[in-house]
Amino acid sequence: MIKIPFNNLQLTNIKYKRKFQYFLTNCINSSNFIKGKYNKLLEKLIKKQFSIKYTLLVNSGTDALIIAIKVLNLKKGDEVITTANTWISSAYAVALNGATPVFVDINEENFQMDINSFKKKINKKTKALIVTHLYGCPNDMDVIKKICKRSNIKIIEDAAQAHMAKYKNKIVGNFGDIAILSFYPSKNLGALGDGGAIITNSSSLYKKSLLFANYGSNFFKDIDHKIIGINSRLDEIQAAFLSEKIKDIKKDIKKRNALAKKYNFLCANIGIKSIKIPTGSLSSYHLYPVIIKSKRDLVKKLLLKKGIECQIHYEKPIHLQTAFKYLNYKKKSLPITEKISNQILSLPFYSGISNGKIQYIFNTLRDIIKTIY
Repeated sequence: MIKIPFNNLQLTNIKYKRKFQYFLTNCINSSNFIKGKYNKLLEKLIKKQFSIKYTLLVNSGTDALIIAIKVLNLKKGDEVITTANTWISSAYAVALNGATPVFVDINEENFQMDINSFKKKINKKTKALIVTHLYGCPNDMDVIKKICKRSNIKIIEDAAQAHMAKYKNKIVGNFGDIAILSFYPSKNLGALGDGGAIITNSSSLYKKSLLFANYGSNFFKDIDHKIIGINSRLDEIQAAFLSEKIKDIKKDIKKRNALAKKYNFLCANIGIKSIKIPTGSLSSYHLYPVIIKSKRDLVKKLLLKKGIECQIHYEKPIHLQTAFKYLNYKKKSLPITEKISNQILSLPFYSGISNGKIQYIFNTLRDIIKTIY
């Protein structure tokens, strides 16, 4: 039986092994493990690749979200609109800053934020919006920016899954006030551990982020701490590794888009719905989710029996999770989000997966669907 992992990180990282061993030796010999030359190099490369003015490396994508919201100076009772069909970090970051997450529904075309649902939730308490470019698919930023400008709403772009994705030839992360990246190992630009970054074109927000993320001081060994801050930074070894991997990010996105064309064709052949990327946009295709209209969990179980590992992104919407029970959301309050959470299934999808394995995935999926429906 063929075995196909959901993501093959060994295949992704093996070509960097010698270079990483060199970086590791270099860091040990120099005894420079924090805030050294590789941090500076990676920040420079991110600014260049993402066409952004300022970059700050931090401990994780979650830390980046917490800091990004913190520097907007929100007060208790302020509301931040976001979606519930994503990883819980976005809502946590809002709550940990003393603000209130307000969840809106998604559309059925690409599972991004539904614009009408967003507009209906805006009120005097609405101070910010987290735009999550989920699965690597860009949101409709022209419309979103107009709405936010009219209502004086700050925009935080969550580009954790959307490295180098584009909306109308502009890289996501450049549309809002501040944006975040994640370098979790499975991300398109993944480290060998946790890592993240804040990116922005605002000098003021960059300086505030730098201060808060560095114990409340302007630089690493500053003796005068200006505010109460936290410690969030990327270590030199991870920065060194990522400074090598980022050189291939554009090529990787091209490969993922070519791979997605194959998947799109095969999905259409067996009548399975996949994400529709908006015209004029470039997805980073971090994941490849499809819709299984009924018996999704059974399909997943039968695929695993055939050696095909799939995942669900995301199985329980944030607004229905215990941590946010205090917000008093009820079932069916976000009907599309809840429907999709019962139907979505992410297929194995990574650069270097063979044509034979791809064919095996879709042949098996076709046979399973014929059998159970």
